[in-house]
Amino acid sequence: SWQCHSKTTSDFAFITSSSLVATSGQSNDNRNVCLWDTLVSSGNSLIHSFTCHDHGATVLQYAPKHQLLISGGRKGYICIFDIRQRQILYTFQAHESAVKALALDPSEDYFVTGSAE
Repeated sequence: SWQCHSKTTSDFAFITSSSLVATSGQSNDNRNVCLWDTLVSSGNSLIHSFTCHDHGATVLQYAPKHQLLISGGRKGYICIFDIRQRQILYTFQAHESAVKALALDPSEDYFVTGSAE
């Protein structure tokens, strides 16, 4: 048990194995998507954090074939991260309001977003 974000945690996804976890939420420092290693001590478990999504990230989807992490935010933006490089590849606005759902097709060619609008 550990605190992932300073304000709220809204979603999580297992990455590659059951010991690596990604979380989305809202933090005071805008590190709203984080990678955690659950096998190390809680003080060292944060592997990497991404500064993205003003007002927080709401949902996550992991694409294991391409090793990409897709996140949706409260302002309708989508961010796509390369887990290997630990960098943001793309950011774009998909909706006018918060992204509430993400789904990935089995071949990982497409993803679908859903919003409250």
